[in-house]
Amino acid sequence: MNKLKLSGIYPISPHYIKSDDDYLEKCFNAITSGINIFQFRSPYFSMRKKRYLLGEIYKYCLNFDVQLIINNDYNLASLYEGSGVHIGKRDLPIKLIKSVIGTDRLIGFSCGGEIIDLNQLKENGISYYSIGAYAKSLTKTNAEELTQETIKKYCDNNDLPMCIIGGLDMSNIESAMKYRPDMVAICNGIFNQDKDRIKETIKKFQEIIDAKS
Repeated sequence: MNKLKLSGIYPISPHYIKSDDDYLEKCFNAITSGINIFQFRSPYFSMRKKRYLLGEIYKYCLNFDVQLIINNDYNLASLYEGSGVHIGKRDLPIKLIKSVIGTDRLIGFSCGGEIIDLNQLKENGISYYSIGAYAKSLTKTNAEELTQETIKKYCDNNDLPMCIIGGLDMSNIESAMKYRPDMVAICNGIFNQDKDRIKETIKKFQEIIDAKS
């Protein structure tokens, strides 16, 4: 596992789409901004749409040495060599997922706001975990916000790379960094703006992270 890839700003692609070209330009600008890792999340797209968009995004990630993670769909991830998958507790057993995508792929795990045994995740081959929502999220409207107690428990037992997710933007990323996460996952805080501002926004986020590291 390349831990250098599991660090910094972790953009998650938007679940809404204005046009294919606009969507892909936004993703391209994020992927070419100097990030290490990028997640493709597409819960409302048809499989045909997913395959088209992902085909382009996969090429961007290969060309710019960015680790691609595909949300939930391990069968889709198996079609793109080197891509990882991000799963939750309702998904299939990790052993079965590994039998489909291979044992060398990165697997992220969503803990949500619950306390999950990190040792068990590590034994099962999980590469990193996410906790959230840190704040009210427009992407996952039903996600409960994290309590400080929950975050601190994870910080005290942090054997795996940790990602904080959910409702993060310029107004709260600095407060999130006091917990020293390895990654900060952001969707609307990056993509809910004109495509020409994506790189500048990510640079500002990364400057805040670097200042607090």
